[in-house]
Amino acid sequence: MTFHAQYIPLMNGYFKSNQFFNPAAAGMSDHMVASTGVRKQWAKINGAPTTQMLAFDSPLNKQRYGIGGVYYRDKIGATVTNGLQVNYAYRIKVSRKLKLAFGANAGLENSRLDVSKIELIDDSDQTFSSEYGSVNKAKIGAGIMLYDKKMVIGISANDLIKQKKFGTLLAYFQYVKKINREWSFTPGLLFKINTLMIKQAEISFLTSYKQQFLLNLGYRTNGSIIAGIGFRPKSQFLLMYSYDYIAGRLNNYTSGSHELILKYDFVQKYKTSSHRTF
Repeated sequence: MTFHAQYIPLMNGYFKSNQFFNPAAAGMSDHMVASTGVRKQWAKINGAPTTQMLAFDSPLNKQRYGIGGVYYRDKIGATVTNGLQVNYAYRIKVSRKLKLAFGANAGLENSRLDVSKIELIDDSDQTFSSEYGSVNKAKIGAGIMLYDKKMVIGISANDLIKQKKFGTLLAYFQYVKKINREWSFTPGLLFKINTLMIKQAEISFLTSYKQQFLLNLGYRTNGSIIAGIGFRPKSQFLLMYSYDYIAGRLNNYTSGSHELILKYDFVQKYKTSSHRTF
């Protein structure tokens, strides 16, 4: 039995932890970062995707190297996928402010079919036998990133062990525009395409006030309108909630998608000029 699961399940907060999508982002900050998240997609629809994530990354040797890890659990219908991924990055200085990072990752993914949750017409059908209900798969990926304190450009290829084809090719761009000492504005663009030539783009606009209150608005080409709000009760801790309004016919069956992200920076004080605080 073959499973076709998402490589890294869809999360709105790619701008909060870029290493979810690109291993070159591991150790991008000048301190260790830990984050966790949960996403309930298409609420009220039975068997709709539910995703949980846990990640950390840290720089090494004065940010020349970076290491990170991601654990994710994705449940869709009767299928549960658990994955563990280790990211490694190496970066060089292109100029006084600009850096170029190269990254690679390796991991293992297990997809399991819970046959007890499937009602079979023919109970003797060996296709859904518990003997064939679990598949383990090794995964590797690579990425590159060009960035400074205001701008990030990244390209990554995920799940390269895919029958002579790429799993998912992803590209994104972010730019921080400082309006004044209190306000900043960060537009972002995300584009991805998989082996089935399914394309998706997302545009987002993140606004921050005193690096304490955040508001995000976005649009995804499947018709989703995204809204998010974030708050820092302390400078090291970020809590952010996102909601997807689902347009089209699917809106008749679901109340939308919900996502909660928690992020913790292991530092005593932020450098206010750094884009990594967003």
